[in-house]
Amino acid sequence: MFFSFLPKRILLGLFLTAVGGVLPLLMAQTAKAQNLQRTANIQIQASVIKACKITGTQNINFGTYDPLGDHETTPLSATGQVSVRCLPGTQASIKLSQGDNPAPGSSCTSPARQMANGSARLPYGLYQDSAATAVWGCDASSEVQYTASNAAIKSFSIYGQIPAGSSLPADILDQLEAGTYSDTVEVTVSF
Repeated sequence: MFFSFLPKRILLGLFLTAVGGVLPLLMAQTAKAQNLQRTANIQIQASVIKACKITGTQNINFGTYDPLGDHETTPLSATGQVSVRCLPGTQASIKLSQGDNPAPGSSCTSPARQMANGSARLPYGLYQDSAATAVWGCDASSEVQYTASNAAIKSFSIYGQIPAGSSLPADILDQLEAGTYSDTVEVTVSF
């Protein structure tokens, strides 16, 4: 044997040194082989609520109204707009309040809206159609309803009309002073 000339002590030292270097490697290999894995799943969840918002409005400005001249027999019309954005599949309704100056007997179904200039009042209507036949009010019978097909902004025209001067009651004409008349109508989207 090659190492037969070496004393037993040296051989034993070489053996222990060799074993000492190899043993940790063998133990590491064994430890790696015994490294087991366990797995589990976690569920990820979120609830998306129905959602709509009013993204913008366009005011209605009738301009100049002449109840004894240009508008004596012809109503004065103007158009505004409300834009909403809803998530797809959301059923929404858009309501217009009776305004800050409703006439006696006004209701959400049949709003009797009036613009004011001090104590003077000028009646007007808001409609869903340009022919001014479908009143736009604030209950289920007079609101605008739609179902969103996508999340894009949808705009709805608001058709305003001041009656012809000849169709105004005498008590309205008797107090109708020259000046600027205004009203504020609240827009609500329900979903």
